[in-house]
Amino acid sequence: MVIHIYRFAVYPSNIAFVPAAQLSSLSITERHVLKVRAHSASARSAVVVSHESAALLHGLPLWSPNLQRVHFTVDRLSGGRTSRTRHIHPAPLSSDDVVEIDGIKVTSPDRTIADLCKTLPFEAAVCVGDAALSTGFVTVDGVTKALNRSGRRSIVKALRALTFCTESSESVGESRSRVQIESLGFTKPALQVNLYSADGRFIARVDFLFAECGVVGEFDGKVEYTKYLQPGQSSSDVVVAEKAREDQLRSHGWVVVRWTWSDLEHPERLREKLRRAFELASALPTPRTIARVLRVRQP
Repeated sequence: MVIHIYRFAVYPSNIAFVPAAQLSSLSITERHVLKVRAHSASARSAVVVSHESAALLHGLPLWSPNLQRVHFTVDRLSGGRTSRTRHIHPAPLSSDDVVEIDGIKVTSPDRTIADLCKTLPFEAAVCVGDAALSTGFVTVDGVTKALNRSGRRSIVKALRALTFCTESSESVGESRSRVQIESLGFTKPALQVNLYSADGRFIARVDFLFAECGVVGEFDGKVEYTKYLQPGQSSSDVVVAEKAREDQLRSHGWVVVRWTWSDLEHPERLREKLRRAFELASALPTPRTIARVLRVRQP
C-alpha cells in the first residue's frame, strides 16, 4: 500500500499517516476534519475545537470558508496566536460551552454560532446561523446566552448578525439572497409562504413573497427543482411541475422573478431583476390569493 505522509500538526515530531487513495478522495471539508483530529490528538494543552472547525464537526454548512487553519479556543483572556496551520482564540469557556464529539472537545452548537457571528463577515455569519436555526440545532436565546458568556469583544457585530438570522431560510442560497435583498435596499420579503386561491385551493409554496409589491421571488440553486421531489418522480417531472406551478402563480396575478448563484455573485444583476419585477407588478391588479406564512419552529 502506498502511504502518503501529511503533516497536520504544528509540532514536527507529530505526523499523521493517511493512505494516499483515501486522502485524494476527500473533499476540502473532509480534509479539514482530518486535520482537526490530528491537531487535537497532538495538542499539548487544554484546547477546544471552535469556530469554522467546530461548525464542520457539527455538520453545519459554511459559505466560502477559509479552512487553511484549524481553530481552537482556550479558556483564558489573552495569549492567542496564529500559525500556518492553527489559530488559537483566547476567550472565556464555561462547561455549558463545551461538548464532546468522538472523544474530541468541541464548542457547543450555541457557542459555535456565537463565535462565528463575532468573527465571520456578516453574510457568512447569517448563512451558518440560518442553517443552525432552521434545523433546530440552536435557538436565538441559547446563542445569545453563549455570546454573553464569551466576552464583550465584537458583541455588537455578533448581535447584528444574530438578529438578522432566521429559522425560515432553507439553504445557503436563500440566506445569501436575504442579505443581498436587504443590502440592495428592497423591501423585506416574507419567507416560505403558502399561497391559496380565493376558494381555499393550494397554489404554491414560495421562497420569498413581496406581498405589497405583487412579486414572488425564487432562488434557483442546483437542487431547487428536486426540493419537492416525490417518490416515483424524475427530475424532468419536477421541472414540468415547476413550470405549471409558476403558470398558476402568474394566472393569479403574481409576477415571478428567479435568480441564481451567478446573480448572487453579481448583485447588480439581482438588483435589475428585482427592479424589473417590481416595475411590472406595479402596473397589474392586486394578486388574487390568500397568503399564509408557514409556522416557524418552536424552541
